[in-house]
Amino acid sequence: MGAGVVSVHAAAPPSTALLWFCAAALPYGWLVWRRATLSTRDGLVAVVGVGALCVAAPVAFSDDLYRFLWDARVASFGIDPYQYAPSDPALQIARDGLWRQVNNPEVPTIYPPVAQWLFRGMDGLGHAPWSPRLVGLLGHLGVGFALTRLPAALGRGDDQAGVRIGMAFWLNPLALQESALGGHIDVFVGLAVLGFGWALATQRVWRALLFVALASGLKLIGLVLAPLIGIRDRKVMVLALVVCLVPIVPLIGAGEGTGVTGGLGQYARRWRGNEGLYGGVEAGAAWAVRHMGEEVGTTRVRFDQERALFAALQGTRFDPRASFLGEKKQVFDPAEFEVHVIASALARAMVFLCVVGLALGLAWRRTPPLVAIRWVLLSVLLLSPQVHPWYLLWLLPLELALRRWTVVVWSIVAFAAYAPLDGWIQDTVWLEPRGLTWVQYGLVLTTLGLETAWGRWPRLAGVPKVEAPARVSTECSSDVRSTATHTRPSTAIPDGSGLPEHSL
Repeated sequence: MGAGVVSVHAAAPPSTALLWFCAAALPYGWLVWRRATLSTRDGLVAVVGVGALCVAAPVAFSDDLYRFLWDARVASFGIDPYQYAPSDPALQIARDGLWRQVNNPEVPTIYPPVAQWLFRGMDGLGHAPWSPRLVGLLGHLGVGFALTRLPAALGRGDDQAGVRIGMAFWLNPLALQESALGGHIDVFVGLAVLGFGWALATQRVWRALLFVALASGLKLIGLVLAPLIGIRDRKVMVLALVVCLVPIVPLIGAGEGTGVTGGLGQYARRWRGNEGLYGGVEAGAAWAVRHMGEEVGTTRVRFDQERALFAALQGTRFDPRASFLGEKKQVFDPAEFEVHVIASALARAMVFLCVVGLALGLAWRRTPPLVAIRWVLLSVLLLSPQVHPWYLLWLLPLELALRRWTVVVWSIVAFAAYAPLDGWIQDTVWLEPRGLTWVQYGLVLTTLGLETAWGRWPRLAGVPKVEAPARVSTECSSDVRSTATHTRPSTAIPDGSGLPEHSL
């Protein structure tokens, strides 16, 4: 890992550094598989040492941290970062030496309010790339410390078990690289998800609401987790949805009056890359679209019966074409679309409904909370049209706590998503090698299939079972645990993971 960071300092091609990071996965995999352990002191020295090199390194792999600093700078001038894209002349007053490094400058920010507050904290430390990285490193260390306490907090392990879990996270090459080198805030999403799981498992509903709101305020992921809180109690369910929807309000009105489609709208409609199963979903949606409308040539389709509806939506932010066409490009027939435009909207809606439906089903069947969260987030990652490597930090801490291997394996092969970087730097062409993507998801799905089918895998880092009660009290109290809760009996799988036979 250290060699990879040194190669970044030496301005080596991204592929060289990536090879070193991939090589670091070999000793890491041995450490986890063989249940080897380091002392807390030795682990911290290694993580802080490599992390310090990352914080001081040139920007590599991802330049998102410039967007973080830009949003904070715009806010410091009293301007709403949701209303204007960085390239908008209205933000001339806020431009400094870093603003030209912001990616997608024509798109307004897509980050919710809690993330914006975090960006301001980063900028308060220093308006330079090192500040998001320092905050990311602190978050990385914080997640590790939280994991060291998780087994004891759930009453299903000792301190040594917690140290092994925490060490497995601290030394994970992807987690350290994305936090301390990339400066991504997703490590804090993982911490919020971990807190959400702990609160559900220990029947603390108010705290679960707090953590799911934080997750939603950082990356909106709380929206699909909210149904796990209290589907059998309507008041709790409504409250959970409200606290998760509040962070979306500023994003919905983004760009109002400026003639632009908000950043969230553009991301939700057309962002795509390193996807897994989503490609098959959109291909199926495209087939359905061709049969629902009248084909016009090989790439277009017309919906004559819905002409009035599409004419009413034309030019608004709810137009299906929004973000696919230039803002001023004229459309002569409002009922005629490119197939991929309608297929994309249909496929993304189907994915969202499937994930929410899965969450509702798991909550209704009283699946153990930690297991339910894992399956919901796995479905999001596997079905998402855009999977950046740092998204894995949402689930990696919980995966380690549950002694599962799917996301651990994924964190090792996810570096393949950066394969097009050399070509991008040389020719500004982003060309994903489909073979690497198939290998990546092939390994991930194979691991998931083996785990699901066999139900018996070596214990991750020798960690004992950390499963918690399947039933979550819907009493809105952080201190009172229901003693009258009735749970369905479940039979544990032979490895003692606590998964009921009727669970996924």
